[in-house]
Amino acid sequence: MMFMKKLVFLVLVFGFIFNLQVVDAQQFRSIQPGQRGYVPPPKFDNRAAFIELKDPQKELDIVLPKCVEQFKLDAFEQEIFKGLFVKKIEDQNVILEDKGNTREDRKKKILLLNKAFHKDLLAILTPEEVDYFKVMDFSENQEDKKKKKKRRKKKKNKS
Repeated sequence: MMFMKKLVFLVLVFGFIFNLQVVDAQQFRSIQPGQRGYVPPPKFDNRAAFIELKDPQKELDIVLPKCVEQFKLDAFEQEIFKGLFVKKIEDQNVILEDKGNTREDRKKKILLLNKAFHKDLLAILTPEEVDYFKVMDFSENQEDKKKKKKRRKKKKNKS
């Protein structure tokens, strides 16, 4: 009789454990890869730079014409602006290349660098113009976007 009770008890315990494995294998109500609504987990590397390294000359070629047009800079002011801007981009690249900094440290240093750059701009621009410079959009203008779109269409049609 005692042997039967132990046998029944062991069968129930193994049956219970087996059922738990089956339920866990089904992943009740979880969206799996390949199903509609699945969003892959973000890949975040804390050591990586949050801003990519920039070429100072390319950036200057984008920013300078817009600033000359907007703020009516003369040749002397343009040279001062070039020096300040190139120095800012180079310092920013140095900060980003330093692997000893964490992401937060880089962010703080770049914010301090931007504040110092805006303070230096006060030598050639008025405070209102510096405020406007802070919010200026230096991305590509509409003409450049249209040219790129046309190039893509041509490449697509040739393929």
